[in-house]
Amino acid sequence: MLKRYFKALYQRTMEKAYDLAYREIISAFDKGGIYLDCGANIGWVYEKRYKEIPLTKEQYFGIEWNEKCVTIDREKGLNIQQGDLNRTLPYEDDKFTCVYALSVLEHLLNGCQFMKEYHRVLRADVKLVLLTPNISTYFTVILILAGKMPSSGPHPDSDLLMKTEEVFKVSSDSLTPNIKPPALPVRCK
Repeated sequence: MLKRYFKALYQRTMEKAYDLAYREIISAFDKGGIYLDCGANIGWVYEKRYKEIPLTKEQYFGIEWNEKCVTIDREKGLNIQQGDLNRTLPYEDDKFTCVYALSVLEHLLNGCQFMKEYHRVLRADVKLVLLTPNISTYFTVILILAGKMPSSGPHPDSDLLMKTEEVFKVSSDSLTPNIKPPALPVRCK
């Protein structure tokens, strides 16, 4: 019963968060222009919202990591490119009037690169809409206490991405802790 309650609470919270994000995306249309959907998946944000705003397929652009999703998008006539949000975006400067990434940022290996890139491709005085989980919610705390991993974290494609990315260590090998860790007992079998 408790599990069902928290699942319903989580779903209700996410629905409210997505509704707020959608309202922000729709309000950006007042300025007209073109939109960039980062992590476009199969274009479901476009399909769900294009009836509420007069957004044409020519005004909707997307970038998606998964090749299968990109194929589905293109079959629908959507302008989705396969790409990696950890790298330079394949668009010119100041192209978009709205850039949005819904539940994407927490999955990126190089979120700072993405932040620089959306800033580059987004026109001045327009709208960026980001939605990302809040680790400090009661729901997340309870999951952690129950020994469960919250829903954020590496994307299922992360293994493939790690094979193509350069991984680097930020701290120096010369750094050592201030205290010595206690010796662990030796176990014999």
